[in-house]
Amino acid sequence: MFIKIALFSAIAGLCFSSTASAIRPMGTTMTGVVQSVDHSTRWITFSQDGGPVRQFVYSEWVKFWHDEKEALPAHLKPGMRVQIKLHNPLIGPDFVRQIVLIAQP
Repeated sequence: MFIKIALFSAIAGLCFSSTASAIRPMGTTMTGVVQSVDHSTRWITFSQDGGPVRQFVYSEWVKFWHDEKEALPAHLKPGMRVQIKLHNPLIGPDFVRQIVLIAQP
């Protein structure tokens, strides 16, 4: 009987033990100017403020906000000053998940 109780306690301890979970950062926010955009392949060439020119793919579910409400990424054009949220997955290339148009004075 003691062995059954000990075995049950060990199994319950393993099943209900608390595990540490780490929340991985979901990406990096950058500000800069769109140099070029190819909507057929979803590639953006982006000149980061104070940084290099980089290329990213925007995801199929990207959100693009400008003056009004959420809009299609097809409205994104070269020369626009934007803030992007870049996602850095464990596997695969970096991609943009959110684009916000920054109003220029």
